[in-house]
Amino acid sequence: MLGGPLVRPRRHPVHRRRMPPAGIALLYIPPGVDPAAIFAGRSLLDRAWALAVAADLEPAVVDAAASGDAPGLGCRPGEPLKRGGDTVVLLRCDVGCVAGVLRDLVAGAGSAAVRDDAERIALVRTAAHALGGRVPGDLESAARGLPLAGRPGWLGARRVLGLDLAASRADPSVASRRARAERELIATLDNPRDGLFDRVLNRHLSRPLSRMLLPFAVTPNQITIGGLLLSLAGAACIALPGIAWPVLGALLLQLTAVLDCVDGEVARAKVLETEWGEWLDVTSDTLIHVATFLGIAVHAWPELGLATVWALGALFTVGGLASFVVVTRAEKTEELWKGSDDWRARLLALLLATLTTRDLSVLVLVAAAADLLTPLLVGAAIGAQLFWSGTLALHASVMRRPGRA
Repeated sequence: MLGGPLVRPRRHPVHRRRMPPAGIALLYIPPGVDPAAIFAGRSLLDRAWALAVAADLEPAVVDAAASGDAPGLGCRPGEPLKRGGDTVVLLRCDVGCVAGVLRDLVAGAGSAAVRDDAERIALVRTAAHALGGRVPGDLESAARGLPLAGRPGWLGARRVLGLDLAASRADPSVASRRARAERELIATLDNPRDGLFDRVLNRHLSRPLSRMLLPFAVTPNQITIGGLLLSLAGAACIALPGIAWPVLGALLLQLTAVLDCVDGEVARAKVLETEWGEWLDVTSDTLIHVATFLGIAVHAWPELGLATVWALGALFTVGGLASFVVVTRAEKTEELWKGSDDWRARLLALLLATLTTRDLSVLVLVAAAADLLTPLLVGAAIGAQLFWSGTLALHASVMRRPGRA
């Protein structure tokens, strides 16, 4: 079905700040660790602070006097815990993980501890009353007797790395260890809704590019805008007659799909996930699809005639906007229907998982090389209508079902 890949997947789950916070995050600086050491483009302490905020936790640096220019207010072992709910998460600043790790830990039931790949206690989820209402001196004492969540170095499918960066910054082995840790972290930043070509092509190209960009002051939003501008150049090439220019335009579109992976990887690695970034990403994806098929329509103009091209363009535009609305609505209510044994819920999940992908760029490339852009335009205009109407019907059906999940 053409038109299904009209809406790309969200690049990452976006944090939405709660009021009040979900709990307290105590950030620890282990002895010998330099909190200003850089990992994934941020200092260790700044990154740990951002991780806590992204998980709806109120952060505080334990023994802030020892950390120099630590952000915000600190606390000392033995002091009463600040208000912020009963949930308390302890985090070593020299741990490499993404915000999803802390969110998963906070969402879990009961108390638990997580070990990094060096089998050191890296994260602890406990309760204020279990700590006697006071700041513990270290993670090991707080984790004593608690069950371990996952195997060392992992929490579910997410990486938890010990960042051994305590040596001198002039030591060349420090850069090597940091690069290896960044590579391991980025290797686990796939999107659950990645398409086939994301897994076999785009991610293999995006990961080295993401690692290269981490040390620089490049934001995910800048990458998103760069991809949008690149796609507009690609659409202009696709609009030209012949085969060579459309193929070049399709290759630029494929590079845009790679950058769409990069912005999400950089956002998660640098802990820069924002609602504004999500809006920009989704809006950019929509504009890319519209620009691409406008280019294909101009390319098909001499063959189909102005009236037919306008009709197909209108069909595709309406289908694209409708698909955007329907998919967004289905994703926002996902917790209410996903996981059900009902066949309609399973089919809806399958549609969202397999059709909202970046695989469209490969389809355009194949069509351009085979001189089949005109049939692609016709198929996309019709397929978009089938996709949004079918998805809307399935979503309405599962939302009306009694006892929905």
